[in-house]
Amino acid sequence: MNGMLYHAYLPEDHEHYISMKEIMSEGINHITKSNNRYSNGGRVQLDVTERCRPLNTPSWVNFREAIGVDLVNRFTKSFCFPEFTSKILVFDWEISISIYDQAFYEDFKDTDEEALNFDTGESIEHWVRLYWDSLMTLDEYKAKKPYQTPEVLVFEQIPKEIIQVCEE
Repeated sequence: MNGMLYHAYLPEDHEHYISMKEIMSEGINHITKSNNRYSNGGRVQLDVTERCRPLNTPSWVNFREAIGVDLVNRFTKSFCFPEFTSKILVFDWEISISIYDQAFYEDFKDTDEEALNFDTGESIEHWVRLYWDSLMTLDEYKAKKPYQTPEVLVFEQIPKEIIQVCEE
């Protein structure tokens, strides 16, 4: 662990905006509004995710409480902080998006014609198993970089004391 992590600092008119004052006084946790702009494939169908959970998965892996982060500053302004915990996992974002697509299809295929465009041809269980298979630690990801687009989740609250604002 030796790098920086970034979390979106969104403009005031964004639906997931949260003020700097609130972040600096409370830190970042799973209910912080800006966390909603991050994907979290494990949270889409929690019952399926838990049913497919590998036996050796650490107990602290709780998708309900995961916080999305970026490995690079993708915004003009971001909240940034050092890698402060080993409870950071990386998943393949492409698989995560397929979970979202298939869930949308299955939920709305009978009532929304647009949902037909989201059928992946595979079951949610298929995608969730692949999602679990894509799991790796942040250090493993950095060593291999097997995913063009990683989905990085922190499974611990980000303390206010280590958060700064980074600007490009």
